[in-house]
Amino acid sequence: MSARVFIWVQHLLGLGHFARARALAAALSDAGFVVTLVSGGMTPSDAVPRDHALVQLPPARAKDELFDELVDENGTLVDQHWHEARRDALLAAFHKARPDVVITETFPFGRRLLNFELHALIEAAHTRAQPPLIVASLRDILQRPRKPDRAAAMVAYAHANYDALLVHGDPAVVRLEESFAETISLAERTLYTGYICARPQRAATGRTEILISAGGGAAGGALIETALQARALSRLKDCPWTFVTGPLTDGLAQRTAAGNVTVVRTLPDFRARLARAAVSVSQAGYNTLVEAVAAGTPTIAVPFETDREKEQAMRAERFAARGWIKVMAQNALDPHPLAAAIDDLADATVPPAQLNLDGAAGSVAALNKLLRRS
Repeated sequence: MSARVFIWVQHLLGLGHFARARALAAALSDAGFVVTLVSGGMTPSDAVPRDHALVQLPPARAKDELFDELVDENGTLVDQHWHEARRDALLAAFHKARPDVVITETFPFGRRLLNFELHALIEAAHTRAQPPLIVASLRDILQRPRKPDRAAAMVAYAHANYDALLVHGDPAVVRLEESFAETISLAERTLYTGYICARPQRAATGRTEILISAGGGAAGGALIETALQARALSRLKDCPWTFVTGPLTDGLAQRTAAGNVTVVRTLPDFRARLARAAVSVSQAGYNTLVEAVAAGTPTIAVPFETDREKEQAMRAERFAARGWIKVMAQNALDPHPLAAAIDDLADATVPPAQLNLDGAAGSVAALNKLLRRS
């Protein structure tokens, strides 16, 4: 009988976490696992998977970039009644799925605002007659809490409750403990899978499009606005320029496109367009950056960064140090240098990236290994 896998994911601002969890779920489903993907974020209709079960919890997102409060789909702060309803919905999905493996995306090294339901989920898993394996699914770089006691508590919780950490990255580029030092004590439970990434065909010719994207869009407005102004200053202004503002935006996407300028919230063939773009300008989120590097697309990364959020900046710095991308700081965004950077990159040849891009297969192999042990 095929092993059953229950994956929990919560995206709070952009869609990157959900996209990675969906790719993981698809890879496991293709490998014969029976997969239930549980989403706690606001899932766009065109992102709903077709090859495995999706359970949509009452959706929530972060109120703002501080990630200190949750709001529901109407932008209203959630309350105790909402907490209880979501917890009960999650537990009902868990009991229905009867999984052999429970995977929590990011947690316990983030998603503190969802402790009320995740602690209940882990407790329910441990009290079953045949407890499932408990596994964390982590991107290459974690956002470590600023308070050492909070970081220590996360690691202690993982020691007490988790069988393994799947890190979807390449230790030759960055190791988990470089972003979250305390996780070194979990080294024996840490399995690097490689980056989860579609393997696009590197375009040999025909790169003409300038592709500007803002991930989910919740924090990419300044990037889109600056790039719109930069186009008029670029020697490539007569090339096709496509601006993908993200599914979580509204106003920018309602502009009327003119001439060779297209402004859309989403692009169904984004991955293919990214693979053959003349230049990609994006934030430094996991999915877009890895896919651009895999395709050899000349890339300018403008990492989303705040006093608390340093993950994208660290990833961009590691990739730039290897010559795979160029970086422009968020606080240095200006139309003139951005236009110049796009012009400089348009004819560049990006060296093949030497990194493990087989994260989907690596994740399947890791889970099979863990199940054989159990």
